[in-house]
Amino acid sequence: MKRNNSIQKKMLFISLLPILILSILIVSLGMILLYRSYTLSIQEELESTTNILMDCLDLTVPGDYYYEDDVLYKGDLNITASAMMNRVRERSGIDTTIFWNDTRVLTTVVDESGVSATGTKASAEVVKEVLLEGNNYYSSDLDVNGMMYIGYYMPLVNSDQTVIGMVFAGKNRQQVYDKVFGVLVWFAVFSVFAVLFAALLIRLFSKRMTVDINGINEFLATIAKGDLTASLNEEIVQRGDELGTIGQYASKMRTDLKNLIENDPLTTLFNRRSCNNKLKAMENEKADYSVVMCDIDWFKKINDNYGHDAGDYVLVKVSQLILDNIKHCGFASRWGGEEFLLIYRLDYNGAKARVEQLQKAIRDYDFTYKDAGIRITMTFGVEADHKEESYEERIKIADNKLYIGKNNGRDQIVY
Repeated sequence: MKRNNSIQKKMLFISLLPILILSILIVSLGMILLYRSYTLSIQEELESTTNILMDCLDLTVPGDYYYEDDVLYKGDLNITASAMMNRVRERSGIDTTIFWNDTRVLTTVVDESGVSATGTKASAEVVKEVLLEGNNYYSSDLDVNGMMYIGYYMPLVNSDQTVIGMVFAGKNRQQVYDKVFGVLVWFAVFSVFAVLFAALLIRLFSKRMTVDINGINEFLATIAKGDLTASLNEEIVQRGDELGTIGQYASKMRTDLKNLIENDPLTTLFNRRSCNNKLKAMENEKADYSVVMCDIDWFKKINDNYGHDAGDYVLVKVSQLILDNIKHCGFASRWGGEEFLLIYRLDYNGAKARVEQLQKAIRDYDFTYKDAGIRITMTFGVEADHKEESYEERIKIADNKLYIGKNNGRDQIVY
C-alpha cells in the first residue's frame, strides 16, 4: 500500500506540477497585464480629464489667463471661485489642479489633515518637462503635497502660445493600488480554485487508476505466494489502456503458470502433485467421491511397434476421451506414464456407469496414427466403498484392483 500511495502521490505531482507552473505563469502574467491595463486606463482617464477641464474653460470663458492679487482670471472672469473642479472630484474621484507657473493656485488636493495644497510648488522634474519644454507629463510616482499620486500634467497656454502654467489631474496612488489589489486578489482566488478543481479531477482519475494498480499488485502478490486460484477484477482486464493490457498479461501469466504447475504438459490433465492437493481439499471438506485407477493396456508394445510419437498420440487421445467422460462430475490426473487417476464426485452406481461408458468409448475410438490403426483398451480399478479411509488408502485400494484386472487378462473393470 505504501508503494501504491507513493504512485498516487507521484501521479498527482507529475500531473499537477505543469498545471501549477502554468497557473503561476498565467496568474503572474495576468496580474502584470491587468495592472498595466488598469494603469493605462487611469492614464487615459487622467489625460481625458485634463483635456476636458481645459476645453470647458476655453469654451465657456474667452480670453487669456492671468494671475493678480492671488486671483486667477481668464479674460474678465475670476475662475478661482469656480466649483467645477470640486464636481469633477465628487463624480470621478480625480483631483485636479491649475498652476500659475509652478505654484498651485486652484486645487482639490488636500493632505491627510485636510489642509489644501494651494500655494505649494510642483517638483523640479515636472517644471522642467512641462513649463520649460512644453510637454505633457505622466507619472505613477508623484509626491503631491506629501502624498503619493498617479498624475497627468498638461501645459496651460495662452493665445500667444506662452506657457503660463499647468493643469493637473491625478488619483491617490494608495487608493488606486487598493482597487488594483482587490481585483488581483479575486483573479488569484479564481486561479487557485481552478487549480484545486483540476487537482480534484486528477485525484479522482488517479485514484481509480491507483485502485486498479493496487488490484494488479495484490493479484501478483497472491500468485507469488503460490495461490493460483486468484482472479483479477474483470474491470481491470477490460480497461482500454495500458493497465488493461498489463491486467490481461497478468491473467494469462497466472493461467500459464497454473497449467505449468498443475497440469501434465502432454495430456493437459492434472499432474500428480496438483491432484493430491485437490484430494486433500476434498478430504477436508468431507466430500463424497469415487476413485478410479486405470491404465492403457500393452502400452509398451505401442511404443515398440509404432514409436514414441505414436505413444504420445495415444496418450493425448485417451486423455481427451477421459476429459469428455469426467467433465462436470470430477477431474482426472496423469498419475504416471500410461496410468491415470480419475476422481468422480459420484456414488458407486454413478461412477460405475461413467467408467463403463469410458471403457466403451476407448474401445470404439478409431486410433489411427500415420495410416496405422491401433487398437486401444484400458483396465480399470474402482474404489467407492471405503469412504472412511484417507485418500491415499483409497488410491492404494483402487490401484490394487487395477493390478488384479491387468493380471486377469486386461480390458476389464474391477469393482
